[in-house]
Amino acid sequence: MKKILVIGKYTLKENISNKVFNGIIYFGILAMFFTAMLDEVALYEGKRVIRDSGLFLTELLVMLITVYISSTYVIKAMADKSIYLVLTKAVSKPKYIIGINLGIIYSVFSNVFIMGGILGVVLYTKGEFSWWYIRALFFIGLKLSIVGSIGVFFSIISDSFVTATIFTLFTYILGHGVMEIKAISERMTGTFFQWILDALYIILPKFNLLNYRDHLIDPQFNYFIVLGYVVVYITCVVAATIIIFNKKRL
Repeated sequence: MKKILVIGKYTLKENISNKVFNGIIYFGILAMFFTAMLDEVALYEGKRVIRDSGLFLTELLVMLITVYISSTYVIKAMADKSIYLVLTKAVSKPKYIIGINLGIIYSVFSNVFIMGGILGVVLYTKGEFSWWYIRALFFIGLKLSIVGSIGVFFSIISDSFVTATIFTLFTYILGHGVMEIKAISERMTGTFFQWILDALYIILPKFNLLNYRDHLIDPQFNYFIVLGYVVVYITCVVAATIIIFNKKRL
């Protein structure tokens, strides 16, 4: 367990020192300040516009960071040979993969709460801050943690930055449309396309469960079910990644 935590910590440090990572963070911070100015130009519900726009930008920018980091980390480590240094220090392949995923989860929540914290201060000064906002940030973190595990998976099965990034982005997009995929599948009963769509529905992450706009205002909403789903999904993806990585020639 100690080695996994060390790898996770090292992954976080590597991500923080990444120039692309820092560039998007700086852009995100700047975007948050511009978002705060929307109160002056919005005709109605200016504070709500700031909150919703800020949450959208937070998810979008952290998603871009997460996709880039997760889908390129292992490929970069193999290219610069640093992966061999880690694996020769009595660190097994499963521990390496688990550690990387843990480090990416660290990065996701750090980024979400850095950007969200700036907007939270703005909302607090305008009297619009509430615990609903904190829960929304937490749900964004959960969603993007899933994206991070998927990115690592594609970086293992692909030797190309571009391919791994594209597949991770497509998964993120399709994960928001799983209910539409299910609806289309029900109209194609008995066809080959129905089997494909049903398989996609099963495999793709159910991001509709993590839509804070739909659920967080519901007093009957069960957070444990959603948290359990996220943990199980990430565990399955990490397990699949480990299986493929064990068979991969380095």
